[in-house]
Amino acid sequence: MDGVMHSPTTLPAMPGMLARSLLTLLRNDESEADAEKIEHEYSLEALSEKRIAAYKNMFGGFVSDIPLSLFYCLAQRTHLAQMLDKRFPWPAPGLVHLNNRLEQLERIQPDQPFYIKASVSVPARGPQVSPRRLRPKFEVSFYQDNKEVVRCVSTYQVMKAQGNEAPRAKKPESKIEKPNWTYLHHWQLGSGLGRRYARVSGDFNPIHLHPYTSRWFGFNKPIIHGMYMMARAQADIERIEGQSANYIDVTFKRPVILPARIRLWRNTESPEGYEVRNNDNTQVQLEGKIRFPS
Repeated sequence: MDGVMHSPTTLPAMPGMLARSLLTLLRNDESEADAEKIEHEYSLEALSEKRIAAYKNMFGGFVSDIPLSLFYCLAQRTHLAQMLDKRFPWPAPGLVHLNNRLEQLERIQPDQPFYIKASVSVPARGPQVSPRRLRPKFEVSFYQDNKEVVRCVSTYQVMKAQGNEAPRAKKPESKIEKPNWTYLHHWQLGSGLGRRYARVSGDFNPIHLHPYTSRWFGFNKPIIHGMYMMARAQADIERIEGQSANYIDVTFKRPVILPARIRLWRNTESPEGYEVRNNDNTQVQLEGKIRFPS
């Protein structure tokens, strides 16, 4: 591993951080500031067989012994620890996940703990900066035996309060017509799925849990975690390929409000490409790429 390994701090547990994250709602820093990078180092215990099994069972099984998508759950725990740093200027609940890339670089040792090297690139901010440019990028690298085994890169959008705006008229939606795409599976997502996934992933963001709490964020019903869709697609496509994925890159296009019926599509001309679409085939909810060892 490049550089000197310092004494990392133990990565805090998720429940305590979730409670503390509510206090970040008091942050309201509108002052001008240059871009900066905030860096941290953490230690993390080895993944337990029980946790790996619970995660795999959530999706009907993977080909992977340790699914790559599971590492986002660990990365997200790291993200939240970084958001609690006083140098991070925005409320943790006010961030929307835009895209995520995961890459496996070496074999993962199931019985070995992790050293984590994490950074968040905080963009320049101030009264003259467009809200759309407020997109912090989190990079998390997992090491075992001084080797980087997994890398996770995530981009979020800071959501700023908006004034009362007249609702926009909805445009008529037409069927998506894309050559060389084939429908693979449909997924029936129940109203309580967000709570089930939260217990497995540790992501108890209120927007996913219950209508009473999702209303805090402008949704009358909870929305499913974007990373649930990514993980389910990984499981489905791995079973088709009979291989373990070593690269996943997704962009979240639209929220999926629960309950829902959605569909997984795959590009037959470029098989690494896939999409999650609504049941009517008029909207793309997620765009993704998945790769396997050559």
